[in-house]
Order: sequence, then C-alpha cells, then structure tokens
Amino acid sequence: MTNQNVIETYYRFAEPGELPPGRVVDIVPTDDPTIIDVVVCPGHASLELLKEMTEQQRSAFQTGQWTRLEDTPANRIHPNRVFDACWELAPAHKVPAGVHCVSVERVGRHAWLVREGEATPQLVAEVSVLLRRMVRSEIWIQRGTGSTDPKSDGD
Repeated sequence: MTNQNVIETYYRFAEPGELPPGRVVDIVPTDDPTIIDVVVCPGHASLELLKEMTEQQRSAFQTGQWTRLEDTPANRIHPNRVFDACWELAPAHKVPAGVHCVSVERVGRHAWLVREGEATPQLVAEVSVLLRRMVRSEIWIQRGTGSTDPKSDGD
C-alpha cells in the first residue's frame, strides 16, 4: 500500500492546451495520489526556479519536514499545523546568491520567497491560491524552524 503521507511534487512547463484558459498554473491529476504535478505556463517562471522548487519540496516531503496527516479531531488542532502557505516575490538582495527560492517557516505559516525575475506576479498569486486551498482543505504539519515541536510525529 502507498504511504499517503509521503508526497512527490514536480514542477514543469505546461504543454499547449494543458492549462485552463486564463490560468498560468494548475495541478494536473495523476493516477498516484502521492504525486503532485504542477504545470506552469512557459514565460511565467524560469526553468531554474521550477527545478529548485521541485528539489526543495521533494526534500521537505521525504524528510518529513512537511507531512500530510489523516483528518482527525486531534490532527485538526495539531500545534504544527500549517494554515497558510504561499509564494512571495523577494528582491534579489533578500535571496542568497545563486538561489532562486528560499523556504521560510513560522508557526502556522510557510512561505517560499522567490527571487524577483524568476516568476511573474500572476504566477506567484495563482500558486499562493493553490497552496492556501491545499493547506486549508487537508491537514499539513511542518517540522522545522517554525514548528513548536520539531520532534512531533503527528501521532
């Protein structure tokens, strides 16, 4: 049986006709519920950003830094639950040289600071809507610098 808590995320450029009209990003359904396939309209992000975002999120999911939990009363009030997640554009001087995005955690919130020029404001806004919908419709916890109990396993 597949472990529903371990997720793989892939960011890639959309093929022609793959995005709904007027949209620059979407999540494409796959046969595997543990795979999140994020497709981005070419011209709205750099290839380097998509690769880096894929790697950062792969690492966060595989190490358990981000985990999706079963919807139970106890998990709904989990102290490490994420209630807000987004992308934010950041001036180049706020992002380390050679890096396209930086993950920033706070209790209940997670943001990816995206170096200006690596993504359009429209993409950042649309990804933020998708991320907020995800963390508000499912139970996600983070175990990192912003969590209240980094050793918590969610049980």
